[in-house]
Amino acid sequence: MSVFPSSGRPRRAVRHRSLFTWVGRVFDAVRGRMMAIILLAAMPIALIGAVQAWHSYHNTLEAPGYRTDQTVARIDLELRHESEHLGSLLQAVSRMRLDDEGLRRMLELVQSLTSRHYTQIALADDRGNILASVGSRSDALQLTTEDMPRFQGDIGMVPIIDPVTRVPAYFRITVTTMIGDENGRPARSGYLTAIMPLSWRSGMLQGSDPRLDLVQQNGLIEIWVLDNQARRAVPLCADCRWDASPSEPIMRWARFMLAHNQEHGHITLPEGSFSIGRVQGGVFVLAMTRRNAGERHAVVMFAVSLVSSGLLLLVGLLGASKSADVLVITPLRQLTDSVNQWQLGGMYDVRSNWAMPLEVRQLAHAFSKATRRLARHEKRLERAQVRQELLLKEMHHRVKNNLQIVASLLNLQAGRIRQPAAREEFAQARDRVRALATLHRYLYADGELYSLNMQSFVRELCGQIMHAIGESDESRITLDIRVDDLLMVPDQAVPLALIVTEAVSNTLKYAFPDRQHGTLEVGLRALDDGRACLWIADNGVGMAAARHNAAAEAARGGIGMQLIRGFARQLGGELQLFEENGTRYVLVFPLKQPEPDELAD
Repeated sequence: MSVFPSSGRPRRAVRHRSLFTWVGRVFDAVRGRMMAIILLAAMPIALIGAVQAWHSYHNTLEAPGYRTDQTVARIDLELRHESEHLGSLLQAVSRMRLDDEGLRRMLELVQSLTSRHYTQIALADDRGNILASVGSRSDALQLTTEDMPRFQGDIGMVPIIDPVTRVPAYFRITVTTMIGDENGRPARSGYLTAIMPLSWRSGMLQGSDPRLDLVQQNGLIEIWVLDNQARRAVPLCADCRWDASPSEPIMRWARFMLAHNQEHGHITLPEGSFSIGRVQGGVFVLAMTRRNAGERHAVVMFAVSLVSSGLLLLVGLLGASKSADVLVITPLRQLTDSVNQWQLGGMYDVRSNWAMPLEVRQLAHAFSKATRRLARHEKRLERAQVRQELLLKEMHHRVKNNLQIVASLLNLQAGRIRQPAAREEFAQARDRVRALATLHRYLYADGELYSLNMQSFVRELCGQIMHAIGESDESRITLDIRVDDLLMVPDQAVPLALIVTEAVSNTLKYAFPDRQHGTLEVGLRALDDGRACLWIADNGVGMAAARHNAAAEAARGGIGMQLIRGFARQLGGELQLFEENGTRYVLVFPLKQPEPDELAD
């Protein structure tokens, strides 16, 4: 069940590594670094320009929202001004202390002076009963407690809900008054009340009226009056050809605002900016403002400036890249190619010219001087190396000859000794010296001064040991060589050759007594972890049986085994001895690899 997650993580890690590798390659080149420098240099100016452009763009987007908020504030101001103006007229009439008939005639005069803008102006007694009224409304509703002013000199203002639209359509303005008798003395208290329409008509407004810029036909501003729950809406201007109601999403937003007791707020949508607010008399209005031509032009110019700035930056980067390629990268590439060609054995040839930067010309001149000096030094080193190799070969040749002379002397001396044990010791010493002589002969003859091919060396060494013991011409002991074709440095080949000499000599002498037949296996193999394994195995009588033979026991537990263990420690390896169907030596040791320059030589 864990196959899929475990297989996904490596793929993501590979993608991340490939991305980092690609970014590293881009910024590893001169062109990428120059582009990065140009970007870093232009980044502050670009950021300042971007911040200013975004600030201007944001202000352009928010401008309709500001206008809608100002529109709501202006509606509140106009309604307040109109209500106060009407209240002031009524208070002026109330201070005349006329009788019922005089007040009625004065109300008709007020109605005519206001171009019959108010649907009804009436006189009511102290209980709210209508005594006289003028205007287009035929119904004369009795004043309620809410309609009456709270104190002397107060102006009461109450909205009147239209029974059809369920939206506030009028305001009732009420002031207190004193009704006089025929002599002009105060007789009783009463109220003067007027019903003011909430909606405006552009045709009735005079040219100097400030409300004309709000109620333009097909203008950028539209205003609606809402009920207390924002379920219905009526245009504030009756003849401005505005939409009968805002869209349903805007009405839902207005209902949300009123449901959460948020009496002021605005929202900006693609169709325009909308603001909701409470105005005079506790009435809610919704204003919409569209973008004007200047704002639309500013939005378009912001997009054009953004695209043009990006194109200019891209053109600048491409120009900088091309300039860097011609003026910097091409001379550096020529210099690099010439250096690589010289490194591969060719000629270093860079012709500096004035098109190259000063630093590149100085670098090319320095390389020219350095290559000439290196060429002279290499020739001296080659001559020294030739002399060194000749000296090493001569040294190995002389050491091999001297070791052969020592082996011959030991052999002659062994022939003069009568005691078998002493003669055997001389023979073992002779075999060890011959092993070293064979190693030096390989180093001299094959020209491998720093490494030794162990496959052919071990094969010849084992054959030489069998010949010295006298088993090479007989077929009773089969020699099985399983050595890989690997190279080994002389520092490891010397102790390994002595280990093979000791182990093979002991096996040939004591593993097959009484002329028994058997097999001797010698193997050397390189392991995967930088180590090598040497094994020497036979199918003879084994060490347990050899313990009954005093000579064999002495050989296996004497100086020969001590030498094997000592050389194993010198190699830094681990020696194990197994006794099963014969005897098996197993040595695992770290393998030193020849240096690459030595292999090349």
